[in-house]
Amino acid sequence: MNAGSIEEKIKKVKEKTLEFDKPFIGGKFVSTGKYMEKVSPIDGKVFATLEIGDENEINLAVKRAKEASKVWKSFAVEKRKEILWNLSLLIEENLEELAILDSIETGRCLSNFLRDSIPKAIKALRWFIEAVDKYLGHSYMPNKNTISIITKEPLGVVGCITPWNDPLVVNVWKFAPSLLVGNTVIIKPAEQASFSILRVAQLTKEAGLPDGVFNVVPGYGNITGKALAIHEEVNGIFFTGSSKVGKLILQYSGLSNMKKVSIESGGKSSFIVTKNNSSERLKEVAKILADNMFYNAGQICSAPSRLIIDKSVKEEFLGYLVEYSKDYIPSYPLDLNTKVGALVSKEQYERVKNYIHIAQSEGGEDICRFELPADLPEKGFYIQPHIFINLKDDCKCVQEEIFGPVLVVQEFTDIEDAVSKANNTKYGLAGAVFSQDINEALYVARNIEAGLVHINTYGKEDNAVPFGGYKQSGIGRDKSFMVFDEHTETKTIWIEHKSYD
Repeated sequence: MNAGSIEEKIKKVKEKTLEFDKPFIGGKFVSTGKYMEKVSPIDGKVFATLEIGDENEINLAVKRAKEASKVWKSFAVEKRKEILWNLSLLIEENLEELAILDSIETGRCLSNFLRDSIPKAIKALRWFIEAVDKYLGHSYMPNKNTISIITKEPLGVVGCITPWNDPLVVNVWKFAPSLLVGNTVIIKPAEQASFSILRVAQLTKEAGLPDGVFNVVPGYGNITGKALAIHEEVNGIFFTGSSKVGKLILQYSGLSNMKKVSIESGGKSSFIVTKNNSSERLKEVAKILADNMFYNAGQICSAPSRLIIDKSVKEEFLGYLVEYSKDYIPSYPLDLNTKVGALVSKEQYERVKNYIHIAQSEGGEDICRFELPADLPEKGFYIQPHIFINLKDDCKCVQEEIFGPVLVVQEFTDIEDAVSKANNTKYGLAGAVFSQDINEALYVARNIEAGLVHINTYGKEDNAVPFGGYKQSGIGRDKSFMVFDEHTETKTIWIEHKSYD
């Protein structure tokens, strides 16, 4: 993207939202007469108006998705792959526009979306396309006269309720495997990040998806999301968000048709640093922590928000960490040189600020003491990195997910104590251990209660490996071949045949 043309492109993208500023149902945009003002966290100003849906639009979307289901699941897998590949090409062609939409709407810096997030979404979509026809059933022959065929079949109509922190990546994680196995989808995007997936919905027409296969109904979670999750004719809900809402999704499943549910619901991930690291290695590890904790202002479900460190190396390590954390003081999100932008909303800004006050009131000492740049938009929602020491293990800021640039530090004296502290949380999404003693590292990794544990690294991933958590970090998995199990039903066909012996 040419830096000189950014402002003009931003202006054009804002104007273009009028083409896709309402629910996409049955292959067309549907006016509802119900509106939401869209405020950009970059400057606190209204940049667009979005028409939203409620139970009425969800009912219509379910009807259209159900009508399209018979057609879509009858398509050969190769045909579904071809259409989704066309969509991946269209997303790639419109990458700049989608990046600008997401940056304006979420406050995350434009460079992240251009160079990381949306390319990652395209890569994930193409991985699922290439993987689906390798996802095979099984057969079993219990005796010479019997064949049992185990097949996978689409659920039918499914709902995807998606978050705002990495909009297109998580949307792809949900809708791509679901469409490829033959489901039709209804997406309820986060209120704070609706425009990019509505633009993708517009592109699905060009890609060749039949009307009704792909539907997007923006709206409020407690109204639109609830209507989708409790609907009797929706057969699966795939959700990423808070544990509080995840629990509601489980209730809605039980109150309706016991629909299949997969939930990824946040974390309070541990980052263990032992004394078995050289000074040079401690510098490298400090940078890894700063990069993964303060990227996107800490608004990442798997962010390593608890540093658990051997007290013998604590002082040295924290010195390095504070220096690297300076790189993540917010600056203007639409500048291509910016590394981190704003928090997503006024609500999130006030929530994180409240946790900072709680940490201070509970005796925490902030060792960063950074100031925000004076040239940031006055009404934007910006918070600089904070690192708190001297908090007790049961403090709210140690136990609760903050989802902002706030890191807490705990110290330990032996490796069993480190593991105990790591597991002393209701969450279990991710974790890490940094040690040059492989026995120590493996012991910790084997004993941390989390769905993803790193050894001597953090944030590394691949579409071929599953993502999800233990405990209140959710149930089910995104990515990998495992995700196809989430989006299908298992059927056993038992066949007896005559013996000619």
